[in-house]
Amino acid sequence: MLETDASVAKTELRSPEFKLLIGLTITAVIEAVSYAWIEVLLYTSTSPVLYNNWIFGHYNSYHIVLAFLVLAMIFGVGFVAWLTYSPTRFRKFFLLTLGDFLLWILLEDEFTFIFSGATHTATDWTNWPIGAVHIFGNYIPAWYFLATIAIFILWFFGLYAEDTNFYSTKSPFNISRID
Repeated sequence: MLETDASVAKTELRSPEFKLLIGLTITAVIEAVSYAWIEVLLYTSTSPVLYNNWIFGHYNSYHIVLAFLVLAMIFGVGFVAWLTYSPTRFRKFFLLTLGDFLLWILLEDEFTFIFSGATHTATDWTNWPIGAVHIFGNYIPAWYFLATIAIFILWFFGLYAEDTNFYSTKSPFNISRID
């Protein structure tokens, strides 16, 4: 029984979906750390790009440019991988990529604090929607917990979703079919 569980686990770790998840996650981590580093450098510089160009009172013009790059990387890499390795499993691609996008949001926010040397407080801007949890003398944004749960749920359903009904041989969505 134990040997069968180990062989099933090895098979799961070698599956194309798990390899896609690892690749997407590495991309998300690199993007989040890079974005946070650039953001901290911009905020600590005297660059004129940050003056008087706020959007919606919180976002700056550089947020738009970097957001397009991040979305292109995370969803673009996932899209190419989906087309290359699993063209009949769009739902898998979408759920795994969405989970990694949430991971990117969480990591970018936290690495901004790490690189700036700031600690979370109860009144941080990142806490405004639902507040923070005070644990062991530190404030942790409550949405971090919700995002972490959502990430693992999306990854789970992304790894185990089946799209066989959506992509039949007669479906116009089946791009692998030859007319």
